[in-house]
Amino acid sequence: MTVYVNTANKGTVNMRAEPSKSAKVLAQIPYKTTLEAEYVNNLWSKVKFNDKSGYVMTEFLSSGKAVTHSDLQQIYNSLKDTLNMIEKVLN
Repeated sequence: MTVYVNTANKGTVNMRAEPSKSAKVLAQIPYKTTLEAEYVNNLWSKVKFNDKSGYVMTEFLSSGKAVTHSDLQQIYNSLKDTLNMIEKVLN
């Protein structure tokens, strides 16, 4: 299953050796990184990152790709341009 790192502060998330906040940190995974999850449950998910397997708190993952303000601005501008062209055709 594909999941995405989606932290509220757009920071990294720790991948740990075991599903515990006190377990060794194996890697820090950047915001918006695409991961493959072996399994997902309410608290911890087992994921692969840079050829390593480890655990990430599920609250920092989403099933949909994270969208930034910049992404939304680009979508808005594209739609605005399209609507302007349609308006010119109709008038």
